Amino acid sequence: MERAGRRWLGAVIAAVSLTAAACATPESDASAADRITVVLDSAEGPVSEWTGDAADFADHPHVPEGLPISVAYPEFEGAPAFADELARLVDREVLDFRGASRDPVDLTVDWEVVAAGDGVLGVRLIRTEEDLHGLRRGYETYWYDAATGLTRYSSELIAGQQELAELNGMLRAELADHPDVDVESLLPIRASYDSIGFNAEGGLVVEFDDGHLSPVREGHPPDSSPGRVAVAVEAAAAEPLLSELGERARSASLREEPDYAVPAAGAVPDPRPAVPGEVVAGDEDLDCRDEEVRCVALTFDDGPADTSVHLLDLLAEEEVTATFFLNADPALTHPWVYRRAFAEGHEIASHNDQHEHMPDMPVADLPRQVSAVSAIVSRHTGHTVRLFRPPFGDSSPEVLDEIGDQGMAQVLWNVDSQDWTGLDRDGIVDRVVHTAERDAVVLLHDTLPPTVAAVPEIIERLREHGYAFATVSQVIGEPEPGESYPVGARVPGTGGETPES
Repeated sequence: MERAGRRWLGAVIAAVSLTAAACATPESDASAADRITVVLDSAEGPVSEWTGDAADFADHPHVPEGLPISVAYPEFEGAPAFADELARLVDREVLDFRGASRDPVDLTVDWEVVAAGDGVLGVRLIRTEEDLHGLRRGYETYWYDAATGLTRYSSELIAGQQELAELNGMLRAELADHPDVDVESLLPIRASYDSIGFNAEGGLVVEFDDGHLSPVREGHPPDSSPGRVAVAVEAAAAEPLLSELGERARSASLREEPDYAVPAAGAVPDPRPAVPGEVVAGDEDLDCRDEEVRCVALTFDDGPADTSVHLLDLLAEEEVTATFFLNADPALTHPWVYRRAFAEGHEIASHNDQHEHMPDMPVADLPRQVSAVSAIVSRHTGHTVRLFRPPFGDSSPEVLDEIGDQGMAQVLWNVDSQDWTGLDRDGIVDRVVHTAERDAVVLLHDTLPPTVAAVPEIIERLREHGYAFATVSQVIGEPEPGESYPVGARVPGTGGETPES
């Protein structure tokens, strides 16, 4: 992202508030308890501001014509690494909005400083966006840790994955009777816990974007009209959940006077500390390159759908991870389904925006088509999509170039279940079991009830044959952007019959 000059963008946007106060003391005022502390909301003294517009983000693959972009973030004397990381994060905000939105209208990103002191800086970014589906606000809070020189995610205020899961359970219980919240959509992943701070009493405040927890409305994205949902956890109840960084961040939030004198950055730890809420897809102990291991990857196209939920139940029961290739419209309307899939260790990939033959599209349309699912998934899970399957397996040099330019590898298949032909459950099982081989990438569709019904027996019989279940990336082994896998795969349909994938 090219960085331009500075100018004041305007007043900080006021967030719509719909609150719940969890574990709060009886005398707490809920409207105050759920507010993250703010120590500065405009450029002043050692805090300056970078601002930009659409022209500063011209290098994105998809740049909707005439879309107004107005963004700002603070820069602190003595913490240039924080400014660089905020620049990257804001760039991602713009990239994802451009890719994920239907008929985008405008995007504004503004900021507040929520803590300063003890070698810790906290910045809350407030995103206001409008598109075909209306006006929404979103919130992300990032923490600079001078002790390590790292910019840390909000979930890193929590000690670890176990503590994040405990916090998730507390919030589910608190929000269980909330009329505008589906607690099944609340999962212990980084993208759900991307804005955490502290209130004036030292309580932990977790806030969620407009619509992030809204119940599914069939055929529609989650309703954003309830606005911001936030939960405040009393300081004593939150304390056992905090990391060492979280303790220092709380102290910095509660200072009577903010301290912007940032000490010199310490050594960056190698490896970087694990981030609570970031999930590694697949079985980390499974090595598909081991000659003694016979891996197979089950892949599911066209979802998510209602049938995907039952499939996830089956896969969880069997302790099997798979790879899901999503289309954009169902991804927009069922975000919690693939958030769950991500949380449970499945690999999330793209099956294009619209389920159409990509080589028939104008080349100018390809950037938008390729970018949509990646942007949607990034927003809801924090995951960067690395794999792309063109609908029907129908590709071309131009399509493959665009996939590579957007940092993804093309994934086809070498075992076709032919579930798309109308096979019944038994026919799907037999087809997969009889054609599977080592490093098979199996084409299936989680939108088809016979396919979901076939999965338990497919797993049982392949296990009897000594197969271990892996993600596509594990089977392929470090896929390279712009390359097509499996190597040598011949897609049925390229010489006649067209697969319904």
